[in-house]
Order: sequence, then C-alpha cells, then structure tokens
Amino acid sequence: MPRVKVLKGVAHNLGSSFISLMNYTADDYSMGHILRFARESECSTLTIDLLHGTGNPAGLLQDPISDLPSRYLGMFHRLVESAGSDRSLIQTATLTLTYDLLSSQPSPIPSEPQSAYTCDVSIVDKRGKDYAARFDGWWFVERAEHNRLVTASNMKGSLERKPRSWRWPWIVLAVVLALGIGFVVWVFVLAHTFKNGI
Repeated sequence: MPRVKVLKGVAHNLGSSFISLMNYTADDYSMGHILRFARESECSTLTIDLLHGTGNPAGLLQDPISDLPSRYLGMFHRLVESAGSDRSLIQTATLTLTYDLLSSQPSPIPSEPQSAYTCDVSIVDKRGKDYAARFDGWWFVERAEHNRLVTASNMKGSLERKPRSWRWPWIVLAVVLALGIGFVVWVFVLAHTFKNGI
C-alpha cells in the first residue's frame, strides 16, 4: 500500500539535490545561473511546480536552465516511486528558491559577492498535510570568473606564442647550415686522409 509519511524524506532529498554541486548546467551550477538571472531582473524568487514541470518567473529560467523544471519533475516522480508512495496521493508539490538580493558577503572570488538563499520544498498530500524541508545558505556566481580565466589563459597563450613564432625558420636554417658545414668538413678531412694514405 502506498505510503505518505515517506514524503518528508522525498522533500528533503529533492531539496538536497537542487542545492548540491551535482546540479550543474553548462558552465555553472544551476543555483549560480538562477542567482545571475535574479540580479539582472531584480526578481528574487523562483517557484517550480513539481507535479507539472513548470516554473515561474520565466526570467529566472532562461537558457541554459530552461529545462530545469522538467528535469526535476522527472526526479520528483522517481523519488516518490522509489520511496514507496504514489503521485495520486499528492495534492501539490513545489520547490521555492529565494535569494536575498539586498544582503551579501565576500566569496572566494573577490568580484563575485555571495547572496543568502532559502530553498523550500513543500509536498501536500490529499488530506492537506504538508511535508516540508527547508535549506539555507550562501551562493555566488562562478560562471563569470570561469570565463575570465579562460579569456586570460587564451590571451596569455597567444602573447607567449607570438614572440617565438619567428624563431622557427631561423632555427631550421641554422641547423641546416651546421649540418652542411659539418658535411663539408668531413669530406675534406676524409679526402686529406685518403690522399696521405696513398
């Protein structure tokens, strides 16, 4: 018989996954993408409907995380089933992520401050009982730093290669000349030795 008490664990496991380092999309963690979009739009709260795979506002779910609600819809269904419960027992299920855009603290990346967040997962069964889990902490955007490091690395590599590029023809020419001179000297010595021997 399907159980409902296990939904508390489902809420906790799903929230843990959402804020974990395993939730990575393209060039940053999904949490970092959402924070970046939140700062750009000044919209601080994302809500995902786990029963229907939709999310609002759309401004916080731009590429490359536009499919985040559908991904967590699938995960939610798998967690419910593996826990021994059933979706028919669930009335609503939501994940709500809120960033405090007015508070910040330094992060390991000097130019990328951290913002406080809360992540709430709520699963309400058909009887109206709410199985909830809350997570909180601090997050910062790592994508910008990654791009800066890649750009800096490319520029450095380009600058390092350019001064050396003109050397190769001269090095090859020097090697050829050295071999040629060595060959001429060898032939001269061989001829002189052969002449004296005769």
